[in-house]
Amino acid sequence: MLEIEKVLFLALKAFHPWEICVKLPDGKGSIYVENRMIVAATLKKENKTLKDFEAFKEIIKRKKEIEKLDIFPLKNKIENRMACDIYCVMQILEEIEAVSPGEKSWIEEFLLNLISLDTNWIINLHSATFKGKLYLKNRKYIDAYFLDKLTKKIYTGKEALQKIINHRDEIQTAELQPMKEECAEKFSAGFMEFFELLNNEQVS
Repeated sequence: MLEIEKVLFLALKAFHPWEICVKLPDGKGSIYVENRMIVAATLKKENKTLKDFEAFKEIIKRKKEIEKLDIFPLKNKIENRMACDIYCVMQILEEIEAVSPGEKSWIEEFLLNLISLDTNWIINLHSATFKGKLYLKNRKYIDAYFLDKLTKKIYTGKEALQKIINHRDEIQTAELQPMKEECAEKFSAGFMEFFELLNNEQVS
């Protein structure tokens, strides 16, 4: 079954408006995406109806309970009551701890999905042993930073990227920060290159 985060990332990068429908054991919900942001959400349960941020957070909290997930082109105009872009979505994901530390598969999918975005970002990565940054520009990772908290040693460029990949299962949080200043390209890792690096990790 499609994962809710993957569907959200795909819908948020598309120009076409979408309705993401989910079925939970005790209700049905919809997330409405238009102009690259979530504009509204609803979750109808047996005894009450949740709306917008409350509904969206409840759906994400219960993502493992989702029995069915579909995405359809949005036919009717929906009032923009949330204006929640991808940065807002990532803050909510972190806020409600939708991802537990050590879920390697999630961080791999998350970093791969980001490559499909049209906007440029700095991805701040945190764990108990290191701080890292990945610089995403024009659908490619072009630079990286890795600070080893134990040795205080700093790595940059391709070496930092490899360190992050080798220690990705330790990542506890990932935060998105818009890239506002020009960043020099120290290497180039698009989707396939990054995918190959994930599957051919070296010993740190």
